[in-house]
Amino acid sequence: MPGGQKPQEPMPRLDLLVYAHDGRGLGHVSRSMAIAMAARRLYPHWRVLLLSGERSMEMLCAGSGLDWIKLPAYATRVVQGVSRGLPGLSGFDDGALGRLRGGIIADLVARLRPRCVLADHQPQGKHRELLPALSSPASPETLWILGLRAVVGEVAKVWSRVAVDSYRSRYRGALWYGDSAVLGTATLERFEARFGRRPLETGYVSRLGELVRGGNLAQGRGVRWAGTVSIPWIGELTGRLLEALAGALETLGGRFGVWRVYVGFGGREAVAGPLRGRYRKLPACQLLPVGDGYLGDLLHSRAALIYGGYNSLTDILFAGVPAVAVLRNMEDGEQARHLERLAMLGGDDLRILDEAAVTRDNLTAALAQALAKPRRPPAPINLAGADGAARYLAAWMEPQEPPSGPVTEG
Repeated sequence: MPGGQKPQEPMPRLDLLVYAHDGRGLGHVSRSMAIAMAARRLYPHWRVLLLSGERSMEMLCAGSGLDWIKLPAYATRVVQGVSRGLPGLSGFDDGALGRLRGGIIADLVARLRPRCVLADHQPQGKHRELLPALSSPASPETLWILGLRAVVGEVAKVWSRVAVDSYRSRYRGALWYGDSAVLGTATLERFEARFGRRPLETGYVSRLGELVRGGNLAQGRGVRWAGTVSIPWIGELTGRLLEALAGALETLGGRFGVWRVYVGFGGREAVAGPLRGRYRKLPACQLLPVGDGYLGDLLHSRAALIYGGYNSLTDILFAGVPAVAVLRNMEDGEQARHLERLAMLGGDDLRILDEAAVTRDNLTAALAQALAKPRRPPAPINLAGADGAARYLAAWMEPQEPPSGPVTEG
């Protein structure tokens, strides 16, 4: 070597790269984060990185023991139940961002040479940003696995020809983050018919559950708050919900204790300004930005109000907190189908209100009913999906442990 330099040792390979879909809510990145945490807990010798454009990564990963790589973020706004792409904070529109991210991801995969990539939701990526890495010859030994939420919904890109071709050309298999005892097998059968391979069932993936299992959040005992509210992003009708909630909390008063209301306004000052003033007048309410304090508060609350997304639902199911779930009427129908099945299981511990029909009176009644319910053990649902997913990934990466049936809690 010139100058007597020693040859450099080859860079160690990354074991697991977890790619999380981003753009609107926190469900995709929260599931991905929980699986990465479980992988680090079960296989501490693994090198693991989380990859996403989600702008809340630093907050979400605080205390998780994970490291991450931040991509330029997508941005969306819901118009009449349909997600519409907006230029991200970087100033690039969806198409340009897809190409930009595609180059970054392909370069990262070539440099890190991950043994496994777990890709969330769409095999091609939200705007085809995974295609360059999938077609690159730079890391031929990388194992690609797809992760699917419990109810996929009518997301055209998930079922598209591009998705099918991407999956069949490069993916080894898929994981389904659901519980067939609750949801049946329709999603598994539909995916198998379309993609040619049946996903492996892991159980529900709960970020809260994984934080508790990993010792990053104490479950504790006792009730400290009347309730917690999680509104991670503002949609078309969220201002109406927040106004109805202010009226409901005013009616309920302070006899149940203090409410902790976490809202992600995301720069929507037209909504945020008037509501901040409204909530400051409530004596038993604290309006807070979306943050990692929500989960600890939930574990010590008598009741909860959430939107009906996957991540929020697994939070209240794990915590065993009686809750009111507000349904956003999105075009893909995912929340409606999911809430319908979970309500059948949860009985009157889970009340559902349509976002378009929420009023001060019906929200007051629903919250009063939730406050009257006792805290119960977690629902009879397999919530160990992060653990199950990590074990399946290890089985693919370590062939001496072939994948078998679903992993259950305990």
